[in-house]
Amino acid sequence: MSRNAVIALSLGALLSGAAAIVGLAPASFAANEAEPAVVQTPPSIRVTQAERRELVATLTVTGTILPRDEAAAGTDLNGLTVTALNADEGDMVKKGDVLAVLDRSTLDTQLAQMQASRAQAEANIAQMNAQIGDAEVGVRQAKDALDRAKALQAKGVATQAQLDNARHAFDSANAKLVSAQKALASSQAQLAVIDAQKDNVLLQIEKTEVRAPADGLVLARDATLGGIVSASSGPLFRIAIGAEFELAATVAETALPKLATGMRAEISLAGADKTIGGKIRRISPEINSKSRLGSIRITLDPGSAAHAGSFARGEVETLRSNAVAVPASAVIFRGDKAFLQAVSEGKVATVPVALGARAGGFVEVVSGIEEGQEIVSRAGTFVADGDLVTPIRGEKTGAIQP
Repeated sequence: MSRNAVIALSLGALLSGAAAIVGLAPASFAANEAEPAVVQTPPSIRVTQAERRELVATLTVTGTILPRDEAAAGTDLNGLTVTALNADEGDMVKKGDVLAVLDRSTLDTQLAQMQASRAQAEANIAQMNAQIGDAEVGVRQAKDALDRAKALQAKGVATQAQLDNARHAFDSANAKLVSAQKALASSQAQLAVIDAQKDNVLLQIEKTEVRAPADGLVLARDATLGGIVSASSGPLFRIAIGAEFELAATVAETALPKLATGMRAEISLAGADKTIGGKIRRISPEINSKSRLGSIRITLDPGSAAHAGSFARGEVETLRSNAVAVPASAVIFRGDKAFLQAVSEGKVATVPVALGARAGGFVEVVSGIEEGQEIVSRAGTFVADGDLVTPIRGEKTGAIQP
């Protein structure tokens, strides 16, 4: 075969292959056009409903357990020995109970001396009364003698000297009467002084019995049997009046406006398993200018096992209301304005809302969202206003969880 013939055969084969490819191309393109288009599913997102629920907000405070009111039992006597002790720490006592007895032997001796001095003063008064009686008789006798002397002198029988002697005798009798009266007044004053001293001794004897000034629980006993008491050594007993205790707590000044007297609280004592109920009795009107803290007093319910001086933590209930609420994580803030991402028919719409109280991870919705309306439970991370989503409700999985 010649070279030209070979070239002609190769060119014919190439043209035949090209024609075959051109003939198949339209059929292949038609097959591709017949395949269905892929539809993209909107992303899944977890939603929740705006529901009506009870909101309870609390404020945590810490402090120390103290008696609500405290009384001291002691004495202002000095140098007396304690001879008996009738109460100890932890005892419940009644008002007037004798807690301790002091030695009164020295005071009994002083009382006996006062009684003897009084008897002597009474005898002096009796003697002065007798002297006054004698002086009054002497005055009457001297007056009668003076009257006779005047009559005789007028008749010329008595001399002037006799008249003068009678006048002097009358003056002397009056002076004796006045002296006796003054002595009586002095004896009566002395008797009053003795009575006052006796009353003072009796009062001191009464103080040798140290009595409880009020009903309550004995917190501390500083008296010892055989010990010598002193007015400067402080009280012998300290009593929690009525066995009532309080939590004295400090609160930041920014939290004080949330509190009010009468608010309930649950108190947790150090090491205790159960809480104790209580309520705010007093809020201090003054803030410490250095610490910026204010103080409150929470009265514990009766019968608590609180111990004075122990540490305690309180949860004060500052709010309890029933309102439409949503998770706090669902709220978006733009400046000072709040928004929620509502979901309706699979489409997200950002709506402005007015918020109220916050408690337990939820926030009250005052307006903008109705009860039962669905919202994105954790908004603002993956979706925006106008996005299409597939809502996931309840316990279903597959939702986007930021």
